[in-house]
Amino acid sequence: MFLSCGRRGLWAAARRGLGLRLIATTADIATKTLPLISRRQPQHSESSEESWVDSESDQQYSLRWQGAGPQTVLLVKKSDSAAVDSALVSITRWLHDTYPQMNIVLEPLVFTQYAGQLPFIRTIAAGDHLEYSRVVDLVITLGGDGTFLHVSSLFQREVPPIVPFSMGTLGFLLPFNVADFQPQLRNVIEGTSTVLPRMRLAYAKRLSDGSLGSRMNVTNEACIHRGTYPHLTTVSCYLNGHLLTTSVGDGIIVGTPTGSTAYSLSAGGPIVHPLVSSIVVAPVCPRSLSFRPLMLPSSSRVTLLVHPKSRGRATAFIDGRDFGELKHAECVEITRSPYPLMCVNRDDLAAGWAQDINQLLKFNRTFSYPHDSLYGSHIPDDDDY
Repeated sequence: MFLSCGRRGLWAAARRGLGLRLIATTADIATKTLPLISRRQPQHSESSEESWVDSESDQQYSLRWQGAGPQTVLLVKKSDSAAVDSALVSITRWLHDTYPQMNIVLEPLVFTQYAGQLPFIRTIAAGDHLEYSRVVDLVITLGGDGTFLHVSSLFQREVPPIVPFSMGTLGFLLPFNVADFQPQLRNVIEGTSTVLPRMRLAYAKRLSDGSLGSRMNVTNEACIHRGTYPHLTTVSCYLNGHLLTTSVGDGIIVGTPTGSTAYSLSAGGPIVHPLVSSIVVAPVCPRSLSFRPLMLPSSSRVTLLVHPKSRGRATAFIDGRDFGELKHAECVEITRSPYPLMCVNRDDLAAGWAQDINQLLKFNRTFSYPHDSLYGSHIPDDDDY
C-alpha cells in the first residue's frame, strides 16, 4: 500500500534519480502469522535411564507455522559491506520469486538505498518499534553478532524466529553460512527447523519514589561501570534482596548465557552453554582478589546499587550502549525476561557449540598443539592418555 499521509505514511525525496515518490509501508498488513513452537521430541534410547536423561536435557524446540507460513519477513543487515549488500539483494529477490505473496521489509535507511533496485520491498517508519512486533513473522540477519544484538533491541516483547547468517567479524551467535541460504530459509518457511530460545534479562532502574522504571530487555549483559571517571566505583550487589557483596573496582557485569562469550568472558567469567538457564555475575577489575564470577539461578533478582560513599561515579551500559549515569544510592534491578530470543539453530546443537568454541574462541589452545585440538575430532579413550 502506498500512503500519501498519515501516521505511517512518509514522503521520501528521490534517491538515485527516482524523483519524488511515496514509501511503501507495512500499514496495510492486518494479520500476523504466529509460529507454533513446541518441545522437540527426543530420540529415546534402549536404556530407560538414558531415555530420561535425553528427555530432560533436550531443550530445543521445533518450529511450525499457523496457516501457510510466515507472511512478513524483516531483513536486517550490517552496514558498509559490499558482500552483505550483495547477499541482501540475492536473498530478497529469491524470496520474492519463490514466495511472491510474502511481504519483505527493510529498515528505513536500508529501504531508501534499495527502493529503486527492489521495487517490491516495504519499510517501517523510523522510530515506530511497535510496528515491528505487530507485523513481522520472521527475521533474517546478515552480519555479525552486533547485527544480532540490534535485532533484539527492535523487539522489546515477543521476538519472532530469527535466522542469523554469519557475515561479520566473529559470528559466535550465528550458525548459518549465507552461501547455503536457500535450503536454510526453505526449511524455516516450510516449518522443518529447530529453534533455540536464548534467554534475555529485564533491566529496570529504581526511581526516587521507590518504583521501577520501564524495563528493557538485555541480550548479552548489563554492566554498571565507572566509565571514563578516573576513580574506582563502589557497587553493592544484592541477591533477592539480601546483600551478596560490595565491590570496589571498575564495575560489575550481570549477563546471560549468550553474553558469557562477550564482555563477561573478557572479565574472567565462565563460558555458559546456551541451554544452561542462569545469570552470570562477574566483577570488572575488582580490587579484591577473592571476588570470583558467580552463576546464579535464572529465577534470581539481582540488584546493583551505587554505594552512597563511592568515590567514583557509575554509568549503566546495556549490550555495550551507554544508558546514562547512576548517582550515589541509585540502583537497578535485573531479572530474567519473559521474552527470549527464538533463534533458528543447527539440529545438532552440541556438535555446533563445541565446534564454535574451538574454532572461533580457540578454546584451550596451547603452544604445544597449534591445531584444533590434541585429538582432532576423535573422542579420546583410556588408551589416548
